[in-house]
Amino acid sequence: MRLFLDEIYDRRLKVLNVINNSGEIKSIKEIARVTKLANRTVSMIIKQFEQELDVPERVFKVEYVNKTIKSVSANNLDLNSIGRSYLLQSTMYKVIKHIFLHDKLDVNKFCKVEFISAPTFSRNRKRLKKILQECGLDLSRENSIIGDEFKIRNFYFLFFSNASNVWEFSTQEYLEIEQYFSVHLTQWKDMDSLKQLKFILIVYISVTRSRKKHFAKNEVLSSSLKKHENLESSMYLLNYFKLGRNKTIEQIRGETSATLFFFYKEQMIFEEIELSSYEEYFSLDSFPFISLSSKLAERIVDEFFDGSKNKELYLRVKREVDLFYLVLDICFIDYKIFYYVYDSKKFYHADSIEKKMKEKLAEIFHQLAIFANKDLKKFKEEDLLDYMYLAIYSLQTQFKVTSYEPVTVFIQNTKKFVREIIKEKISPFFGDRIECVELLTSQVDIVVTDVKLPNESNLSNQVYVATFSDYDDITFLIEQIQNKLLENYNKRKMHLHRLES
Repeated sequence: MRLFLDEIYDRRLKVLNVINNSGEIKSIKEIARVTKLANRTVSMIIKQFEQELDVPERVFKVEYVNKTIKSVSANNLDLNSIGRSYLLQSTMYKVIKHIFLHDKLDVNKFCKVEFISAPTFSRNRKRLKKILQECGLDLSRENSIIGDEFKIRNFYFLFFSNASNVWEFSTQEYLEIEQYFSVHLTQWKDMDSLKQLKFILIVYISVTRSRKKHFAKNEVLSSSLKKHENLESSMYLLNYFKLGRNKTIEQIRGETSATLFFFYKEQMIFEEIELSSYEEYFSLDSFPFISLSSKLAERIVDEFFDGSKNKELYLRVKREVDLFYLVLDICFIDYKIFYYVYDSKKFYHADSIEKKMKEKLAEIFHQLAIFANKDLKKFKEEDLLDYMYLAIYSLQTQFKVTSYEPVTVFIQNTKKFVREIIKEKISPFFGDRIECVELLTSQVDIVVTDVKLPNESNLSNQVYVATFSDYDDITFLIEQIQNKLLENYNKRKMHLHRLES
């Protein structure tokens, strides 16, 4: 969501990000150098943080010398929540919300109500138009968002669901939607509060767009709905949209099928279904991409799930691949546009296992000539790979177990009883992730001792702990074990659960 922030808020978050991610105390000059801002600007921003941020000193701490900021440090700041609060104050957010609710925008009236100048609006309009064009949409002269209806709805959903984790629209409409589906939909009680919020937002977007006579039309989705109107989610959505006025039966089916599509895209609700029933719904006659998705699903099962013949696993993979093609066909927008990312190196970091997964997936995509498909030429290869990579990774966490070598620790101490107490102190932190051994060999990862061992080969792995009651020594030992565990984890292996065919 960084793209939608006012410049003043973007600078603030940039400064906060540098302080928070460094993990150490920073001077004004250091922050200014990284952010390319003036020292005075950085000082002013930090003083504003002190006044605005309702956080304890241990989370955000500023040290002064003679009323001048000497240094600042931060620990685990919730940058997304801070970013959301800034976004709601930004001009771009107000413009998009106004267009969504009123379908267009009168510049003079808007500027007067929001107390902004015409040049400020013009700059934000230009930025919004550029973002919309990246999403395959555009902004009309009347300041309406124009383009394919499904893509417009997807833009609004991605924008508002990432903009805030609380409801920012009519409370009455929220309660009406919540009351209806909490009573009628069985799966409602199984959703957490965030899913319920997104569910209501999807319905609200459909209601708002159809009120403005922007109806969703997709013949394939509508005709497929007719075959499955007896399913719970379909039935209650149809009944809900029938409650509204001035809609034909076809428009009601269009809104229902569109809303179900967005529920499916966001994995809100899933009807229990057998593979045969699923393949009957996603047939080649209705969805031309099925032949391509079937080949990709088979390769993914072979490469990432050991060629398993389990039907449940195959159905889950097939669902993800079909959804991938379905979203590309109907309304794909790169979700990274809606991130707050100030340090891409850290945010998109991949360890060795994850890099191999991405490389293998890219290899499969090229072998199947997926990028050669003329319908996919308009998308960036990187965006498509990222989408499928995350889907596969998520499935692996559900169907595979991860194993990696424990850290071997040898403890010795010249003081009586201390060895066993140190062992007891560190064991609860790591459980079976560490193995305390009785003999010192070259295979030992960490040697814990209160005296130097000059004649041993693994001097670099020695951690000096004077006694079990020394807090700093024990804390350092725990950190060293954690570092070694992470090193071992980066060499992890994933094994498929035992599954019935």
